[in-house]
Amino acid sequence: ATVWPGSIVLLKYLEKLAHDPSQRYNNVLKGKTVADLGSGTAITSIASALLGANVVVCTDGCDPVVDLARRNINVAISHLGSGTAGSEGELIPNYVDNVNNKLAGKPIRSHCEFRGCKMIARKYRWGEGMSMEDIRLDTSDEDNSVTSIVRKAKHFDIILGADCIVPKLYPIEPLVDAIDELSGDETISYLSYEQRHYEKYDPAVEFLRLAATRDLEVEVVPDRELHHMYPANDIEIWKVTRSDRRRRCCTKDGNRVNRGMQTTVCLNGGSGRSNHQSLLVGRHS
Repeated sequence: ATVWPGSIVLLKYLEKLAHDPSQRYNNVLKGKTVADLGSGTAITSIASALLGANVVVCTDGCDPVVDLARRNINVAISHLGSGTAGSEGELIPNYVDNVNNKLAGKPIRSHCEFRGCKMIARKYRWGEGMSMEDIRLDTSDEDNSVTSIVRKAKHFDIILGADCIVPKLYPIEPLVDAIDELSGDETISYLSYEQRHYEKYDPAVEFLRLAATRDLEVEVVPDRELHHMYPANDIEIWKVTRSDRRRRCCTKDGNRVNRGMQTTVCLNGGSGRSNHQSLLVGRHS
């Protein structure tokens, strides 16, 4: 398993927001319900718990990867704080343990507690359906505090996606579908995007196009707001929110401008600040 650079840039950005000494920025994770898409090693889920999230649902589309995330969460709990699962005081079980529990007719535990954050690890294939009701069912036989927290929420407060826009590996539309189905009017998604060449289309422009059809807006976080020790010329942090339906995108002469936002995507032009020729995103400073 690999921790991709996009994960580090994203979590250090979130850390900066949480610990900004000037207090110009808010801790966007404190007390929030968070969904981590394509979590892989679970590093962004673990960081979210450490930064004060109330509930973190750590997801991936592959059972073995979800099991890896569970193991890494357990390691984090063992090294960084105490953890409990349900009422039995155990860590979150791995995939094999839960299969054995299911065969034996025992309850399947899906969550643990880490630094006061309820952490749930589950399989989720983008856009194939996951709701707060599913999370309530996941935890219905466990700690009532999880169920009560999730019962109050209709949607996730925060959605995270680190280096998930890789069309050579995963189609983009299911990711946009996932953000759409998990987002409420006030949900904010933070995505890290590494600029990579793709011969069939420009991944960023395609993401913007698909997002617009689902009333989602995409804003590029300015360089100055990223962690000063963890920047990357070809990695950006995107902030995705539910748009006002009255705002519309326009396309003219090869330039795509999303009105009402601070993001302009220019094709085949710009200052050349990236090594990738497919896209140059201008940030407003």
